Amino acid sequence: MRGLVEYPKEYAEFLYYTSSELERAIGVCPSNAGQMIAKPNYHAGPKMVRFFIIHFVMEGQAVQWVNGRQIVLNKGDLFCLFPYKIEQHSIVPDNPLLRMTWLGLIGDGVLPLLSHIGITEDRPYLRKVFVPGLLGVLQQLLVDFRHLLPGGSCFRWLAKLYELFDLLALAAREQKEEAEKGSVSWIRESQKFMNTYFMENITVQDVADYAGVHRSYFSAEFSKRIGIPPVQYLQRLRMEKGAQMLVETEFPVTDIALSLGYPDLYTFTRAFRNYYSVTPSKFRTNPDVILDRETETACPAAANPNEEEGPSPG
Repeated sequence: MRGLVEYPKEYAEFLYYTSSELERAIGVCPSNAGQMIAKPNYHAGPKMVRFFIIHFVMEGQAVQWVNGRQIVLNKGDLFCLFPYKIEQHSIVPDNPLLRMTWLGLIGDGVLPLLSHIGITEDRPYLRKVFVPGLLGVLQQLLVDFRHLLPGGSCFRWLAKLYELFDLLALAAREQKEEAEKGSVSWIRESQKFMNTYFMENITVQDVADYAGVHRSYFSAEFSKRIGIPPVQYLQRLRMEKGAQMLVETEFPVTDIALSLGYPDLYTFTRAFRNYYSVTPSKFRTNPDVILDRETETACPAAANPNEEEGPSPG
């Protein structure tokens, strides 16, 4: 690849641009760009960056750390680094091949652009964005970046950037439409996932990631089709399993709490009391004090969807 220089962990080309006061006032400016081929030991971060940097996975796979989770990105996906946030990404150990192109942006207008295509700090990646025409626009942006001159202007480059974002918005819309067409199947699969792993301290975000859709969209569709929000569905699974274990086993209440993914007895007791209006200990001695939850149409008001969707991590 043209212009690549060997570094300890990669072969890369780094390009930089210093924007003018006028360009900064507009709200979207280029800051850097480049391309790379990873070496088998490639790992970037943890570190903080000063700009928005959008990485396009051209070949292979990359791993991005998002809120403590590892997200695997494939060829055709993109991920974004946000300024002044601790970021890290790397190769997939079993697949060291990785080639990426990136664009760095700065300005108050960048965040609305990213939001427009569905990129947020909680979900800083998009999948399958290489719609027809996008690779050509991306390559032209890299070529044109090499000719940006200090003291010149980047207006023509920005026009091409907006064309890129228009194509990314198209890719995001197509994915949403595809997801809506298959919503019944992925909701069914997500429900199976929750039924299987609710004792493993999973969260609504984990289930949305498993389904491959944005969390807010997942919650809205799940609520519409299942009848209750996923946060309450997870809580119901844990509470009903806890009640069953209290009646059918002699396990200490603390062991039951930990088995359900709660960090301690107090957290479980509070959740159980909010759900059933009785403590686990009192329920164990008199299980008839509560109604059969299977006959109820929804979880009680105490199951506040604004609270954490699952037990807090230990």
